[in-house]
Amino acid sequence: MGTIIEASATATATAHQRSMTPGALELADAAARACLERANRTAEELDLLINAGIYHDKILSEPAFASLIQEDIGANLGHPAVAGHGTFSFDVYNGACGLLTGIHLVDGMLASGTAELGMVVASDMDPEPGISQGFRFPGVGGAVLLSADDSRAGFTAFRFATFPEFAELFQSAVGWQEDARGGLAGHGRNILTVEIAESYAARVLECAEATARELAAAQALDLGEVDLLVATASVPGFADAFARRLGVSGERVAPLPDGLSSAHTAAPAVALESGRLAEASTVLFVSAGAGITVAAALYRA
Repeated sequence: MGTIIEASATATATAHQRSMTPGALELADAAARACLERANRTAEELDLLINAGIYHDKILSEPAFASLIQEDIGANLGHPAVAGHGTFSFDVYNGACGLLTGIHLVDGMLASGTAELGMVVASDMDPEPGISQGFRFPGVGGAVLLSADDSRAGFTAFRFATFPEFAELFQSAVGWQEDARGGLAGHGRNILTVEIAESYAARVLECAEATARELAAAQALDLGEVDLLVATASVPGFADAFARRLGVSGERVAPLPDGLSSAHTAAPAVALESGRLAEASTVLFVSAGAGITVAAALYRA
């Protein structure tokens, strides 16, 4: 039994498609609804809903963002769950590797029989436009729908690695900033600051290559077999540069659309919007982000 991405069941929503001032929640909701519609599924069928997005509306930390998405799309609300079927929802934070981390968790629950249908949603949006510092990720949400299939291999292997020696190259934090206008003590606000060093692009390529080659060696995979490479790291040009390092033809790279080359947590879903997954038999997913952390997965049709 393999964990598969349901046919056509990836979807994205971008800021320009939504309201004048969309937030991460609106983008996540739109992507989740579109994903279910493409697969001819309903929200009530979801056993598991994982949110992997990081940058939330108004720097929201509680409640779990996944629970808000669950409520908005109407996935088995109420206590106890209607007809004994509920939707277990929670957040997973692993930066740009969050979507693959969520898929890994769904894979385990599907394999154990704990769940039959799972969705991983990710979205990011500048929580305080014009106020946040260094935020340069485009506003986009993505969703992937996963189920078990006895006739297909699906996701066959995962590998995660962290390179803490490069942790300072990509950092984000929320800190209190006093009101520059002065006034009463305590006046100010929390400000999100994102800092990405110039050397990050080169280092993340090295870390991603090392992790991908370790996965390939462990699975006896000839990288020449890869007919679709889904590689993301919130860096423009990363996928093509990474493909060259692996010796994978550029025509086998899942492209990111113009304007979304720096997409963060939703990037793998955005790349899958190309529709190339249906034509591929061996797919290599590689995501990299702060940490430096790398997640890699092998998917076979």
